[in-house]
Amino acid sequence: MIELLSIPFIQNALLGGIILAVLLSVLSLFIYLKNWSFINVGISHATFGGLAVGFYLGISPTLFGTIFAVITGLLIGYISRKGDIHEDISIGILFSMSMAFGVIVITLSPNYNADLFTFLFGNILTIGKEDIYVLIGFTILSLGFIKLFFHKIMYCCYNEEVAYTSGINTSFYYYSLILIISVATVLSVKLVGVILASAMMILPAAFSNQIFWHYRKILIFSIISSIFMVVAGIFLSFYYDLPSGATIVLLYSVLFGILVLAKKFSGRK
Repeated sequence: MIELLSIPFIQNALLGGIILAVLLSVLSLFIYLKNWSFINVGISHATFGGLAVGFYLGISPTLFGTIFAVITGLLIGYISRKGDIHEDISIGILFSMSMAFGVIVITLSPNYNADLFTFLFGNILTIGKEDIYVLIGFTILSLGFIKLFFHKIMYCCYNEEVAYTSGINTSFYYYSLILIISVATVLSVKLVGVILASAMMILPAAFSNQIFWHYRKILIFSIISSIFMVVAGIFLSFYYDLPSGATIVLLYSVLFGILVLAKKFSGRK
């Protein structure tokens, strides 16, 4: 174990994974309260189109992925608030279109790019120092914003109409939260990939809510459980030569299933 921890890429994976686990766990609470699980799926899949363009042009895939994710997230938010189209339909159209666009770009690319498929399925063991610096910077800014306006954001999540009549600028917090979730989704694709990124924002709060009801306890346990899942998933994937992202999400999902069954057979509600 000690020898394993001395390996540089394992150190990077653990540090990056822990930072991302904290960020995604905090965002998971708001996603759970707002019932935004499908929005998160749409944003994570839309990222693929931007990544494909970035690789095709040979220009920062993360930058293009971020642009695609932010535009898609804001469009989903705008349509859900202003449009006449049902939110689920707009999400389905947008993320399907972006994924299809990404596939076409891959087809037109003269060379097969394995790095793109690393983003698609995730490999936290490839995280480098620059990725960690970006993660740290964005996490500090995001958590700082959330801490500063935490009660207003929670108010909007519980009852946006009442928050609006109370004088809170609900649109500002609504779109700010979508913006943070969109960028966090892009940063998380290297951990678990585009396909599984949404799961790491949905599972923490859903898992913790099976045990606790108060939002503070849910938030704290989400962070603790996510850090444990990421660390355990990294070690399991390394020892058994498994894809890291899938291992982390599968471990989380299995324990979530066990917890739900345990509650059912114990008679707890």
